[in-house]
Amino acid sequence: MQCPKGFWLKTTEIITPEDLPQDIIDEILLVWEDIKTGRAINKEAKAKMIELYNTIYMTKYSIGTNCGSCISTCFQGIKTLQEKYTK
Repeated sequence: MQCPKGFWLKTTEIITPEDLPQDIIDEILLVWEDIKTGRAINKEAKAKMIELYNTIYMTKYSIGTNCGSCISTCFQGIKTLQEKYTK
């Protein structure tokens, strides 16, 4: 996947971290409640999702981005972790 606006190059694989601290896991579950429909409830929820994704996956997405591909990548990353930690 590559940013259609050219902000980042194609990535072939996103590695999900294995051992996250409990406070990060709690934050994932809190953020998920605000984004679980696939649409953030407000700008703050979207920014929090992107910040959390940046922290976990060591990326540098802008919290103000409106790039659908970038936001989708962040959403899918948080969704994957949410599914992992709610089982």
